Amino acid sequence: MMRSLIWFAVLAVLAVNFQNASGQLSNTIMNRRGSINSTLSSFSSNLVNKINDYANKFTSLRNDMSGQLTSASQTITSFLSDTQLGDVALLASDVLSAANSNLQSGVSASLTITASFSAVGTCLNTKTQASVSASFNAFGVANTMYFNMVTSSSSMYANTCRDRYANTANDLVNQEADRIQDCLNDENTELSRVNSIVNNFMSLIRQHYQGLTNHVRYCTGLGSKDSRAEVKAEIGACLKAISTFVGPQYKALFDQQFALVIAMMQVEIVASNNRVKTCINQVSNTYAAMAEAIVPAVSTCLSTGQ
Repeated sequence: MMRSLIWFAVLAVLAVNFQNASGQLSNTIMNRRGSINSTLSSFSSNLVNKINDYANKFTSLRNDMSGQLTSASQTITSFLSDTQLGDVALLASDVLSAANSNLQSGVSASLTITASFSAVGTCLNTKTQASVSASFNAFGVANTMYFNMVTSSSSMYANTCRDRYANTANDLVNQEADRIQDCLNDENTELSRVNSIVNNFMSLIRQHYQGLTNHVRYCTGLGSKDSRAEVKAEIGACLKAISTFVGPQYKALFDQQFALVIAMMQVEIVASNNRVKTCINQVSNTYAAMAEAIVPAVSTCLSTGQ
């Protein structure tokens, strides 16, 4: 009778201890979910800010360079009605119009690809939530099985095993949450490369458009339609060079730069999604394996004390 009472008392103490440990694990899971969600929210906000910043830079580029192209085109207007310079002036004007069209289409395509960066946030959120839910649940199951094993076992090592693995699930949940947050923070840092890509592009493309408009202004600044014949001949040769040599060169540069920045941003979107999946998968697979290993480890402990 006395042994039965003692045994029931022991079971009662173990039950209280398990409730405490189970409650601790539940609180840890809830708190770490909260911290991960907070990091996800911060990442998403930062991503939205980046997207808006990129969009503003492309929009500013379009507005600024379109204004410069229009302004440069206006310097040609007075030559269009001149019998000697009219034809070459019109061709030079067409070069500026084509450059403006190139600018509009290039910026439009760039804004489209910029908006696609939102997919990174969606991928990150979906992958993280699914992985965290699965692995945290696995630790909850493992913790319950651990308790059932140590409380129902008659092994001489039961107390040792109980103490050894009491906080294992809780500790591993904390570790996994830290690694998950590392994945999120690391990706936030990785995306900063896009800033450099966009900023370098902006610097180069502005130089190219300004180079074209400066060339036009140089030609039209040589004189006027009322200048001497030899000056008008120089103006005509200068304007002709814009349509035959300068314009095509700059068009090739514009096409190349827009194609390059769009391609690089597309690569970064794909790379970001892949980095997110790889990092989260590595963490979740590692800790899922650790959760599965808890029960065999407890079983070995109960058998051998090891």
